[in-house]
Amino acid sequence: MVEKALPNSFAGTDLQARLAATGCKNIVLAGFMTHMCISSTARAALDLGLRTTIAADACATRDLPDGRGGTLDARTIHEVALAELSDRFAIIARSDALI
Repeated sequence: MVEKALPNSFAGTDLQARLAATGCKNIVLAGFMTHMCISSTARAALDLGLRTTIAADACATRDLPDGRGGTLDARTIHEVALAELSDRFAIIARSDALI
């Protein structure tokens, strides 16, 4: 287990060193929140030379304010975050395909 305090799981942790020590080049991400922690970690992983897969159905997020007094629903935020990440940063898959 790696305890983290920032959205990017590599920031301020020994995660990169642990992965490097095992020769791991592929990671699978799951968790909360898709648009923040999952996104930040996937983007950092690319910079570190890692290949990232995101278990889309094992991730979630929350409703967000839209900056104009309204709200964007969690499903939309989740889907947009996955679309952004699939463009360059990660492979998006269902968790049952990863087992």
